[in-house]
Amino acid sequence: MAQIVDRFEGEYAILLDGDAVLEVRRTDLAEGIAEGDVVFLGEDGIWQKDAVETKDRQERIAKKMNALWE
Repeated sequence: MAQIVDRFEGEYAILLDGDAVLEVRRTDLAEGIAEGDVVFLGEDGIWQKDAVETKDRQERIAKKMNALWE
């Protein structure tokens, strides 16, 4: 199940899945994961970035923002 990285607080990443909130140690994230990325728990127990879903999410947000300013 995919989660969204909402923010980082100290040594933790705060992940959102709808109304659910999950705190994950930064050490349990693959390198290069940033706020706003869509992530999933890999078989090795490390959270991985879902590049396709992240890109799709960014594009949807950009379209909504552009529509607001038109």
